[in-house]
Amino acid sequence: MAYATEFIETIVVSTRIRLARNFAAYPFPKKMDSAQAEDIAYLVGAGLEKFDKFTRYDISSLSKQQAALLLEQRLISPALLKSKGGVAFVSFDKAISIMVNEEDHLRQQYIYKGFDLYKAYERISGIDEGLGSLYDFAFDKKLGFITACPSNLGTGMRASVMMFLPGLSHSGELKEYLPALKRGGMTVRGAFGEGTSSEGYMYQISNERTLGMSEREILDEMIRVTMTLSDLELRAREEMMRTSETEIRDRCLRAYGTLTNCAVLPLDEFTKKMADVHAGTVLGILETLDDKGFEDFCRGMRPAAFRIENGLEKASERRCAEARAETVCNVLPELVRVVRKNK
Repeated sequence: MAYATEFIETIVVSTRIRLARNFAAYPFPKKMDSAQAEDIAYLVGAGLEKFDKFTRYDISSLSKQQAALLLEQRLISPALLKSKGGVAFVSFDKAISIMVNEEDHLRQQYIYKGFDLYKAYERISGIDEGLGSLYDFAFDKKLGFITACPSNLGTGMRASVMMFLPGLSHSGELKEYLPALKRGGMTVRGAFGEGTSSEGYMYQISNERTLGMSEREILDEMIRVTMTLSDLELRAREEMMRTSETEIRDRCLRAYGTLTNCAVLPLDEFTKKMADVHAGTVLGILETLDDKGFEDFCRGMRPAAFRIENGLEKASERRCAEARAETVCNVLPELVRVVRKNK
């Protein structure tokens, strides 16, 4: 769809490919003892050394804030934090994360900024093939890769895109499309995966079917769904501005005004108002002066990242709210400005 392609960067924030694998010679993680869990972590670490440089994070040794930061960066899952002998290997650029001993022995993922499912797949499949050449993964000719949960049988692949959908959220159309997406083998989750809510109009769209389809078929279907949703989102944005421009403009400007003129800024208020500021930038109400700087700012304002970067690990929520207000008031005007309407 040419209509959506031109504006895809305002809708798709990131692309992720995740591959689930298990070692043939070991029981699933829930059935393993501590020695077996450590064996697998060692084997994975030794194998990865042959392909790239990774940092190892032993989940049991992480502080609460370190764990929260890795969760925010989508490098680990909540399930890994609860796992026995959980380990994560993270690449230097934080694009690749190999979770060990979560639900499966291996959850390999690559996160690509922007929209390119095939590029993301090629990058993580290179790691997967490399490890597969060293170790025997559990595989059946009919069922494909054997996984702890039957829903991952077959390719063991989840392809997902993180989408910014203020138009479809505002119109309520997204809820109407959910049944059709479900019937088509797709699922819609919050920004941080299963069991989480949407954050600032952010939604994660991913495939549910992994058995009976090839990797290429899954990727092609994900691309089709992404482009269809993007086209619908752009039309919803146009309709929103056509019918409610004054109200939408007022909401975005009020959000910007509050964020740049406050002394105390609780996290929930910041999240909601930043979502409206972000919406304002894609609707032409606000303008980003530095796209990369704006993205870095948003990442740095997430709760764990903000506490760690500002030495507030042990600070109260009130102190964080004050520091957050001061930071936003000083930095946001340098990154975003109001677009004045022509009279």
